[in-house]
Amino acid sequence: METHRRRQVILTLLEERGEVAVDELAADLDVSQNTIRNDLNALADEALVRRVRGGAVALNGGLRTKTDFTVRANRHKRAKELMGRWAARMVQDGDAIVLDASSTVYYVAKNLLDRQNLTVVTNGLETAVLLAQNPTNRVILAADQVRSHGYSIIGDFNPRLLHHFSASKTFVSCTGFSLKQGLMELDIDEGPLKAQMVKLGGQIIALVDHSKFDRVNTYRFADLKQINHLVMDDGITADQLQALREAGACPVTVVGETSEETFSIAVSSSAERVYRIGFANLTERIVFAQQVRRSLERASKQHTNVELLVRDNDLDRQQAFDNAAWFVDNAVDLVVEFQIDSQAGNIIMDTLIQAGIPVIAVDIAMPGATFFGADNYRAGFIAGEALGCWIQEHWQGHLDVLLKLEMTEVGAASSARLLGQQIGLESTLGFLGSHQIITIDIPGFLEETVPLVKAILPDLSLDAKIGIVGLNDEVVLGGLAAFEQAGRLGQVVAVGQGADRLGRAALRRPDYPFIASTRYAPERYGEQLLDLALKILRGEAVPPAVTIEHVLITRDNVEEHYPAAKDNPFEPVRSM
Repeated sequence: METHRRRQVILTLLEERGEVAVDELAADLDVSQNTIRNDLNALADEALVRRVRGGAVALNGGLRTKTDFTVRANRHKRAKELMGRWAARMVQDGDAIVLDASSTVYYVAKNLLDRQNLTVVTNGLETAVLLAQNPTNRVILAADQVRSHGYSIIGDFNPRLLHHFSASKTFVSCTGFSLKQGLMELDIDEGPLKAQMVKLGGQIIALVDHSKFDRVNTYRFADLKQINHLVMDDGITADQLQALREAGACPVTVVGETSEETFSIAVSSSAERVYRIGFANLTERIVFAQQVRRSLERASKQHTNVELLVRDNDLDRQQAFDNAAWFVDNAVDLVVEFQIDSQAGNIIMDTLIQAGIPVIAVDIAMPGATFFGADNYRAGFIAGEALGCWIQEHWQGHLDVLLKLEMTEVGAASSARLLGQQIGLESTLGFLGSHQIITIDIPGFLEETVPLVKAILPDLSLDAKIGIVGLNDEVVLGGLAAFEQAGRLGQVVAVGQGADRLGRAALRRPDYPFIASTRYAPERYGEQLLDLALKILRGEAVPPAVTIEHVLITRDNVEEHYPAAKDNPFEPVRSM
């Protein structure tokens, strides 16, 4: 092909793709890489392209326009659609995620339109506009400069994100990928930004179609060992797949038109076994459960031999059953189960035990599972004792009514916490008669608690001194909200369980009668849970129950344990 015609072909390819690589052009046009470099240099001298290391990009305002995003999105479109659909299944309502500006990850976003309450960090304007159409989502741009082609941003990274934002999952693609170099970008402006985005935590899921394999580009933004899961289309060859498995970095899912198959790391005598650990979370609608899930995801990133598979029980019995069956179908090695429905727990345990899968039960005991979490009675006693001391000091030890907000669905754990709080209170004030105690069965959320407590207010004297205890901070704060809305906050005092973000915020309210909460520190559960899980999987002896250390958090020490400046402002919290 003569020089003039070849350069016209290069310009046409740039118009379609927006960027070209020397090695690709040399292969496509059947000439040497030096010939392509000479062509690109000549085109750059004529101000028709901009040279970058390893290739060239179209000039802003010239060849590369916003239509380029559509062109890129249509390249290997079906493969991207299938990979995006598969990857989107990993995202649950309420997740905090990171999405890059690639056209491949845009197909992940297109499959998230039915999700609610997502917090999304992205450098893709097309992705940002798409997901911001859902008013329940919060979309945060990763940097401060819009590129002239209008579909991505670059520039200085949002500094608040690095210090405060914690992602559950990060989805990225690339222009080049190799076992040695990892994930690469052709664009020197976008590569460093993506390297920062990868640092935001959570599982790193890379979506790479087969055309990117063994393509070396300008800027490496992530090593292979940083990737938690690699998703590829079925254009990958058997030799490439085997090489990925033998590299021992992460599981690989190959998605085709009629098949989806996940391949684990190939185990050799010199490689450590990778364990697939399932986590069935209580619900993403409760802050405490969100923190447990995030801590597990952070901890799993520190273990190269752990693949964490997360499912959301969503406080739904059937969903919990389905999740247990899903773990069996996906051959996990162990399940961490966060389940408050005591009756459902029996069925879940039977399903998993029959499949030979060991279980760790979080905070709520399940028959046959190793228990991890709260010492429920002791945690309750600590708070109840503090409540009694406050009443001694401020009300001269006088209490007319103890309002107990319980969740009978939870079973023994709820009873233990409430009993501990009552006994702790009585250890200071003396025995309470049955006529002084009112127990309400609460569904478990603040907004559901308020009307139930409001319903009993007419039966309580305006002069009565009332104490409130409950299963967790959320229901206790719901009880206080009922009194506050009735203008009766001055006659009540309360303690909580959990010391979660809602409880800590209440402790920081001046003169608010929420005086203390027992800390469970769900943000620290992850490492302890994984340590326990790995001991079980290695066949080491473990005790039947591992309990955490509880600390009473008050207005006086909340800043010591949870400085307000470090309380994560980006952590998704359910709307109350």
